[in-house]
Amino acid sequence: MSHGQRDWSEGTEEERSVSDLYAALTDLMSKEGLERLSIHRGLWGPDTRTDAESLDLAKRTLVQGCRLGPGRHVLDAGCGVGGTAIFLAEAHGVRVTGLTNCGQQVAVATQKARARGVGHLVEFRHGDFMELPFADATFDIVLNHESLCYAVDKLAYLQGVYRVLKPGGRWQSLDAELANRNEPLPERHDALLAALEWNWRLPPYRSWRDVLSMVEEAGFTAIEEQDLTSEALPSTDRLRQRYLLFSFLNPQIRDVNPAFQEAMDGSVCFAQGLSEGLFKYRLISATRPIG
Repeated sequence: MSHGQRDWSEGTEEERSVSDLYAALTDLMSKEGLERLSIHRGLWGPDTRTDAESLDLAKRTLVQGCRLGPGRHVLDAGCGVGGTAIFLAEAHGVRVTGLTNCGQQVAVATQKARARGVGHLVEFRHGDFMELPFADATFDIVLNHESLCYAVDKLAYLQGVYRVLKPGGRWQSLDAELANRNEPLPERHDALLAALEWNWRLPPYRSWRDVLSMVEEAGFTAIEEQDLTSEALPSTDRLRQRYLLFSFLNPQIRDVNPAFQEAMDGSVCFAQGLSEGLFKYRLISATRPIG
C-alpha cells in the first residue's frame, strides 16, 4: 500500500495511541535510570562536542529571535518530559506552560522542574494540543519541538495556535517534513515512510512547503524557514546507533517493552530517510500580526 493510500487509523485504539507510546518510553527511561530531559534530536555545529551540547544548541535554535525574558509566557506544545520548558526557565527566566497528551509525563516533568529549582516558573498540563485548553491571546510565544508532526490536522492546529497567541506573538517549530511536495515517492522511500509513521504513530507527513502554505492560511505573517538538515544528521545517526546498541545489550526489550522497539525501528527509518533526502529538518517561525 502506498503512502498516499495508507489508512493512518488502521489498528486498534491501543496500537495507535501516541500517549501510550510515550508513557511506555517514559516508564522505560525511569526504570533504566536515564536522566535525559528530552527525547529529541540535537543539532551539531562546528563547536559541538557532546550529545548534551547538541540538545542545548537545538533548544537555543528553536527560540532564536524570540526575545525571551522575565514576564514572557511561553507554551511548549507537546512538551514531553519537560526538557525544553525547563531549559527556557533556567536560561531566560520565562514562565512556561508545557502541554502533553501523556499524563505520566506531567508527573515526571513536574518533579524534574522542582528538582532543578524552576518549579515556580514551569507548569505542566495534560491535554490535547489539537484542542488547546487556553483562553484567547494567552501566550507571547508558542513552540513545537519535534511535535508538529503529531498534529493530525495541521491547519486546524495552527489556527488554534494563532488564537492563543497575543497579537505580535510568535510561533516557532523545529521538526522534519517531507522534502518534496507532490512528487511520487520511490518505492523504498514509500516503505520507509509507512514504517516510520506506523512505529511512531504519526499521521501522514506533509512537505515543508505545504506546512508553510498552511501557516500563511492560518493568518500568520513574517514567515521564515531555515534548513538545518545537515546539523541534525549527526544526532539522528547517533540516536539510531544508541537505540541499536541498547537493543543488542537488552534482547528481551522487544517482549518486555514493545514501545521501545517501535521507537527504535522508527528511529532507524527516520535516520535513513533524512540521510537519503526523504526529509528536511527545518526551523519554521511566524508571527501573529498586531493589526
